[in-house]
Formats: sequence, C-alpha cells, structure tokens
Amino acid sequence: MKNKNKKIFENIPVGKIVPNLATLSALVFGMMQVKFALASNWEYAVIAVVIAAFFDATDGRLARLFNSCSRFGAELDSLSDFAVFGVCPSIVIYLYSLSSLNRIGWMISAFFAVCMCLRLARFNTHDIENIKTPLSGKFFTGVPAPAGAVLALFPIILFNAYGLEIFKNEYFCAVDVVISGLLCISKLPTPSIKKFHIKRSQFTIFMICAFLTIGITFAYTWRVFCVIVLLYIISIFFCIRKMKRIMQEQNDYNYVKQITNK
Repeated sequence: MKNKNKKIFENIPVGKIVPNLATLSALVFGMMQVKFALASNWEYAVIAVVIAAFFDATDGRLARLFNSCSRFGAELDSLSDFAVFGVCPSIVIYLYSLSSLNRIGWMISAFFAVCMCLRLARFNTHDIENIKTPLSGKFFTGVPAPAGAVLALFPIILFNAYGLEIFKNEYFCAVDVVISGLLCISKLPTPSIKKFHIKRSQFTIFMICAFLTIGITFAYTWRVFCVIVLLYIISIFFCIRKMKRIMQEQNDYNYVKQITNK
C-alpha cells in the first residue's frame, strides 16, 4: 500500500511535462482555426494552423532535449495532430467555400479528415512496428500532417494574397482539398526538414537569409506564404527524381553484388 501511495504522490520533473504542454498548445491553436472560421476571420484561421505547426514541430525536440520521450507523449501528439491538421482544417475549408456544394462539399471535407486519419495511423504503425524502408531516413512517405493542412487551406492563402474570387470558388477548393488528402496518404517521397543540414561555412549566410525571409514575411505575409507552399510542392518533384536515382543506384549495387557472389 505504501508503494502505491509513493507512486501517486511521486514528484514529476518539469522537463517531463514541457513536451506535452507544447503538444496541447498546438491543439489549442488548432482549435482556434474553427473559432476564427466561424467569425469569417480566414487570415487568423491560417495563422492559427501555422502556429500549431510550430508547436507540433517543437514537442518532439523538447522531449528528446529533456529525455522525456514516452508512449503517452507519442499517442497524445498523434491524437492532437488528427484534430489540429485533419478535423479542424476540414471544417474551416467547408465554412470557407465547400458549404456551397451542400452534401458533396461536406463529403469532400470529411474525405480530407479520413485521409489524415489514415496517414497518421500508418505513421504510428510504422513507428510501433519499427518498419523501415531504404528511403525512410531520407524522405517522408506522403505529405506530413502540418503540410497537408496548409495545402488544404492554400485557397485561403491565395485569396488573402491576391484577392481574386476564383480562390473562393467551391470547385477550385474541392479539387485542392481532394489532392491534398491524396498526397497525405500517398507513398510519394516528400522533403524532411529533419534531414536538412547546412555546412558550418554556410551558417552565416543561412542565418542572414533566414533573417531577411522573416522580415519580408512581416511585410508581405500572404505572398511569402504562397511562395513557400509553391516551393514545397516543387520540392516534391525533386524528391521523386532523387528517389528514382537512389533506387537505381541500389538496384545496380544489388546486381553487381549478385554477379560477384556468383
């Protein structure tokens, strides 16, 4: 009985809590998407998901920093991601434009949420079963959850940048949402920031470029967002090309190895 009481009243290091607080912060900002969408504040809805993506990117790093990685934290992060980057963007884009398509618009919104759910389930399965592929360490498989949410909300970003009514068109938004959902569950290689490295000699130049980018973003927020999203889409094609080259090199290596063994 004493041992049970000790476990109940055992002190928990703050470092164990910080990563989970970052995850819950992402959830709160993600839920604010819906709040802003209900008030037709589409700009703030997009900014909320960007802030949520920032917290989502930091929780894992904080867990490793404080040596507090746990199964509970991983499950909490996954559930939060589904709400923040799956359910909430679906509701936002429905309220923004797809509601004009009535039931079909709702089905398209639900389709995106289902795709996000499937993507996260696949990710969790690979993580639990430690499933690895030759390309696992180089690329993401499919578009990750935060990027998928931003792609689904891309029409709002375009409208805020250029103010053209075409970007509020329900058919344009429907196509964008369907493509975004398919990219999430696809097996296409997509860029991984975790695998991005810079040389020490390029660090100063990188920091100057990052500072300039932040300054330009404050001045031309929505157009910079457009450029970032377009660059991300283009980078997928480069990843596909690089994947083919890696696979070809791997096949050549296996062929040579097979011949030499004979």
